[in-house]
Amino acid sequence: MHPSFYRVPDALITENPHRMIHRIDSSRFNQYGTLLPDLKVTDLLETAQKLTAIPQEGNVYVASLPELEALAETASLQSYFNGQNIQVGYCNGRNISINGAEYHKSPELFIAVTDCLQFLTPFNQLKDFRAVHTNAAELFYFPKGSVALIKEKVLHLAPLCVHQEGFKSIIVLPKGTNEPLDTGLVHNPENDEDKLLFKQNKWMLAHPDRIQLTSQGVTVGLEGENLSIRPLH
Repeated sequence: MHPSFYRVPDALITENPHRMIHRIDSSRFNQYGTLLPDLKVTDLLETAQKLTAIPQEGNVYVASLPELEALAETASLQSYFNGQNIQVGYCNGRNISINGAEYHKSPELFIAVTDCLQFLTPFNQLKDFRAVHTNAAELFYFPKGSVALIKEKVLHLAPLCVHQEGFKSIIVLPKGTNEPLDTGLVHNPENDEDKLLFKQNKWMLAHPDRIQLTSQGVTVGLEGENLSIRPLH
């Protein structure tokens, strides 16, 4: 990709003078993930654009979409997960705030079907599995068509809109990730990390303002301002 492909739009910078928005081809991104500019995802992008919709409000996450998983391009993605079985789904929505933080003990392959933003935070900012402050989060711009392999344990959550029409993205993870925990699972009361385990391969903290998460039992632990952005009109 030409460097100009990753340039943050001037209009987005102007609309958000209170936020530093980083490029994903900058050295700043290296601690969070790796770009995969040569990975062929044309059919994945076209299929996701055609078959998935942006909700009128909020976000929608579907862990596994058979039409995406059946594509020939999907076969090459398994190599990024040490041969594990994978699921290919999507996250679409109108999100404009950080709201919380989650991590997986596996990479996550992220494909921007539209322009997207993401708040990313280093795992070492999570203090004693109890709290992480939003001032440790960095904001990155993912242009439409970009592909990145996000490292395991990087704190993140749903993408954010660049445009008011919303965002679309493809999410690739090990099969079973984000599925409900087994009902018989017994947490170790002496293991603070266990308290954050919300779903399979999903450890999560919520900002206290995000009632949609706290009402589901997600541990409150994202401290500071619930950082937000202003999308382009």
